[in-house]
Amino acid sequence: MKRLYRTLRFQLLFRSLAILTLLLCFIGGTQYMFMKRTMYENQAISIQSYINSMDQSVWRSIKTLARSETPAHPNLIYPGVTVAFIDQSYKMFVLSEDPHAGTAPSFPKNVYRDALTDTMALHYQVAHNKMGQEIIVVFQAISIDGRQAGVVQMSTLTQPLDDSLFRQVGIFAVLSFAALVIGLFVFLPVIRLTLKPLSRIVHMMGDINAGSLDKRLPIDKKQAEIESLGISINQMLERIETSFQAEKEAKERIRQFVSDASHELRTPLTSIHGFIEILMRGAAEKPEQKEKALRSMYAESVRANKLIEDLLFLAKIDRVPSFEMEKGALGAVILEMEAQLKLLARNRKLEFFVDQQIKAVFDKDKMKQVILNLFYNAVQHTDEETGVITVSLQKDGGIMLMIADNGTGIAPEHVPHLFDRFYRAETSRSRKYGGTGLGLAITKTIIDSHNGTIEVKSEQGKGSVFIIRLPG
Repeated sequence: MKRLYRTLRFQLLFRSLAILTLLLCFIGGTQYMFMKRTMYENQAISIQSYINSMDQSVWRSIKTLARSETPAHPNLIYPGVTVAFIDQSYKMFVLSEDPHAGTAPSFPKNVYRDALTDTMALHYQVAHNKMGQEIIVVFQAISIDGRQAGVVQMSTLTQPLDDSLFRQVGIFAVLSFAALVIGLFVFLPVIRLTLKPLSRIVHMMGDINAGSLDKRLPIDKKQAEIESLGISINQMLERIETSFQAEKEAKERIRQFVSDASHELRTPLTSIHGFIEILMRGAAEKPEQKEKALRSMYAESVRANKLIEDLLFLAKIDRVPSFEMEKGALGAVILEMEAQLKLLARNRKLEFFVDQQIKAVFDKDKMKQVILNLFYNAVQHTDEETGVITVSLQKDGGIMLMIADNGTGIAPEHVPHLFDRFYRAETSRSRKYGGTGLGLAITKTIIDSHNGTIEVKSEQGKGSVFIIRLPG
């Protein structure tokens, strides 16, 4: 029962019937008050009309009737009514007394004075007789030969009116109860039909789990609220699916990252371990072999140290990026590096097309690292004698920095992965030059932190160009 009460269908039905009941009670109460007032007023008007329809001869005989013990004048007899006359001195004379209506009640002088003052208005009151019964009392001024003679007071019980009123209320109550019963059986299928789209959503959401986040709810455009709910749930499912996918990819990247890092560190450590074994087997006694082993161990230790530094840099920049962003002349910074770049280029031809007036907001040291990484990458993939490397900086809506070469180029299948960590398009060549596959990943991370973008365009056998765009 508790579970049934908690259902939306039951609560809608219960609240609808409760509201309908309250409305019927309000209508019944209002109707009762209005009908009671109307019936009392109509009864008073009927009595007043009866008094006004009396012949003048009746009013002439009133004084005689009032001062004698003669029975009431036949024309004054009104079924169930007690009749009294109040003269101008406010003295009451009972002219006719009905056993059911009881004796005529007496009222303050101001009540009779009002009736004498405004003879055309309807004057009546609801009072109680000596037996405690409710009665309607009508006051009507009368004139004899054009002169006011007094006030005729007629009173009658309200019980017949109340009985009729209660019958009407009883009929209304029965009809209202019947309407509620009919409403109960009508509302059930209507509410069930109205909530059908919502029930469908509930059932479908029960079928959706972490393994089926690709499912989407059908959008019912017949109901605006259900449509909005379906759209919101679908959007939520899309976000959850994206989050799950991102988490899955992040876990895979972390797994791959740990695997690659372990592999990269194991290679120099294995080499160092091998050279140490060679030295321990007697090579230390031979100066040439000893020198060769020590140089190789030193190169591998440099390689391992470089890898660790790159890993620490990536971990730091991922956790809390710390950049000293200042506005300055980026062109001037590039030209400051000209001597260093020429040294790295050796016999390769180096060309600069740099606008020294271009200013940007950047971290000077980090931007130098970006340029060195891209330049070193160009050096690795160009011939030392015929290679040409171009560095340019120009305005193109924003700021565009390009480093181009005429080297071997990059195969199309490698281009989308160039900025992935530990990714190397040419493993053997990279190892020859000590690469770890982190240079371009670091470069992209720095550019992203500058709110910029980096892309590569390459054609095998013709060279590559790395394009960096920064906000102007």
